[in-house]
Amino acid sequence: MSMDNLPKSIRDIVDLVGMPATMALVKAYGGIYLKVPTGARADGAVRARLIGLMGEEAAEALIRTYGGERVAIARCAAALRDERDNRIISSYDAGTSATTIALREGMTERHVRTILKRVPGEGYGLAERAVVDDKQMGLF
Repeated sequence: MSMDNLPKSIRDIVDLVGMPATMALVKAYGGIYLKVPTGARADGAVRARLIGLMGEEAAEALIRTYGGERVAIARCAAALRDERDNRIISSYDAGTSATTIALREGMTERHVRTILKRVPGEGYGLAERAVVDDKQMGLF
C-alpha cells in the first residue's frame, strides 16, 4: 500500500510499527480516538487487544510511544479504497473474471467494471482503461 493517501498521524504510526500492524489498527479502530494504555497493567484488555491485532512487538512500541494519550485513528478510506481497487485491477489483469471478483469482494459486477475503468488515486473520474471482454465480438 502506498503511503501517499495516508494522513500524517497514520504515516507516523507506520514508521513506528510497520504497515501491516498499522492497517490492522486502522481496520479495528479507524474513525475513533484510541486511549493507548500506559502498559502499567500487563493484563489490561486494551493492551491484550492491541497485541492480538498488531503483534506483541508492534503493540509494545505503540504503548511506549503513545502510552496514556488519546490518539485519533483515521479511517484511511481513500488509501483502503485504492488498495482494494489495485487488487481488483491486478486480479482482472491476471485473468479473473469480473463476476468472480465481484463475488470475492462483496460488490456488484457493475461496480467492479466501474473500478476497472478508473485509475486508483484519481478519484471517481473514468480513465482511458478499456475493459475488454474476449467473448464479445468487435463492432468494426
